[in-house]
Amino acid sequence: MKKYNDFILERKISYQKQLCPDIWENGKLIERIEEKLLRIARDFYQELKIETEIVDIDLTGSMVNYNYTAESDIDVHIVIDFSKIDENIKLVKKAIDGQRFIWNLRHNIVIKGHNVELYVQDIHEEHKSLGLYSLMNHKWIKIPTYEPPNINTEDVNIKYDARVFDINELEKLSESDLDPVEAEEYYLKSKELKEKIMKSRKEGLSEKGEFSIENLVFKKLRKEGKIEKLINIITSFYDMIYSQ
Repeated sequence: MKKYNDFILERKISYQKQLCPDIWENGKLIERIEEKLLRIARDFYQELKIETEIVDIDLTGSMVNYNYTAESDIDVHIVIDFSKIDENIKLVKKAIDGQRFIWNLRHNIVIKGHNVELYVQDIHEEHKSLGLYSLMNHKWIKIPTYEPPNINTEDVNIKYDARVFDINELEKLSESDLDPVEAEEYYLKSKELKEKIMKSRKEGLSEKGEFSIENLVFKKLRKEGKIEKLINIITSFYDMIYSQ
């Protein structure tokens, strides 16, 4: 097993000794940045035109922990009660995600070199994070602890390589001449692979946190453009099904 220091050198996944100095000073969020994030979150929520009150606006992810990098996003979660909008929680989430996608297409907000990513989170949704800060209440909800992990990179690489092989094989098929029946078969297989990757990541986060093997595999797939490639493959198969 390779220790974490080796992993840092080989994979550029960082674990720092202090919170990101771009937005933190002596354990406190820099005031002008906190004000900007609150304003951005409220403006975003106002554009959604949702008639229910905000429960909280939280800062989460690697930027409230010690595992940030120069590429880390500033993740801002607007917490509301989805059930007060409609009893169909899944439908509410889907509608909000669609609006969030459009908003992100129109805006590209960067603070100190970090992209600001906005999410709307259901109050009943379990949210695993090693650190959590309330922007609305100007205080820590969960203070992160400095605990550098040990990681078996061999397991990460094995799972990553297996996923990449599957994606590459599907890409070859998406570039071949398939009839609609064959295209639908591989369309479903491609969607199944994407769902498997996402489910594994979610379970890994829930059980072992951000440094779980499953989450690290997902992050590497995303960083290397493999998730985007898989989405394009799914689209290609879909187009084949209905093209003449």
